Amino acid sequence: MKRDEDPYRTTPPPWQGWPSAETRRRRWRIGLLVPLVGAAGCGLLFLLGMGALAALLIVSRMSVPIPDGEPLAMSTAEIRGSWVDEQGGRLTFEEDGTFTSNEVCGDFDDNDDDHFDDVASPAPGAGTWEHTMGTDVDTDSSVSTVRLTFAPDGTSAQYEARGTSRAPVLWTYISDPDSGELCVLERART
Repeated sequence: MKRDEDPYRTTPPPWQGWPSAETRRRRWRIGLLVPLVGAAGCGLLFLLGMGALAALLIVSRMSVPIPDGEPLAMSTAEIRGSWVDEQGGRLTFEEDGTFTSNEVCGDFDDNDDDHFDDVASPAPGAGTWEHTMGTDVDTDSSVSTVRLTFAPDGTSAQYEARGTSRAPVLWTYISDPDSGELCVLERART
């Protein structure tokens, strides 16, 4: 600025039409921009939240292990015989609907309605078994279920069939399915 110039030539003093038209336009632009940026930010936060929820659902389904293979429909004759778990426990299904077990793994329930299903395997144990067909929740395909009822106290356990006809397994979660602890029985090699 030069000495002779009017200092208010470029910016008028407040008493001369303040705010200027340029300032009003700037305020109008900011007035439009702030809500648009806010709405975009809220939309982005919503999308990030939905993405995180979807990722959690996918990871939770993937993190709970199940044995290899598809749900398997087996005949009663295919279920009969001996099955073993990884620790050497043995479960033998007889033709007359009875079974014997020795330290077999499983999720045992004593049916006492105390909401505690942490019952140890009756070892050795014996009782009756029942084979039923059902529908798998995830795939809508047929699946065999074997229910054991131990005598004399009525402790029960249930296993589902999975795998292939050449390599079937009977399996169940032990306790809470989210813990990821499984009991897998394979056909005993004779």
